[in-house]
Amino acid sequence: MKIIKIILALVVMAVSVYGLITKNFSFGPISSLLLGIFIGIIGIEEFKNKGKNSLGVFFIPVSLLVIVVALFSF
Repeated sequence: MKIIKIILALVVMAVSVYGLITKNFSFGPISSLLLGIFIGIIGIEEFKNKGKNSLGVFFIPVSLLVIVVALFSF
């Protein structure tokens, strides 16, 4: 999971920086989708490690919301 988190974080940062430098924001939904997946992975890990009283309970619904918004913006 750690390798997946690092790869997702680097891809999201690369796509976002590319969009800011070139002023081409057509990759915004892809960046949002990957960010939602990244937040979801963090939420699942938090929920597994600390149980119900963790931030995982907050991260999972937020990630689902970000993913849904990203899918509707395509």
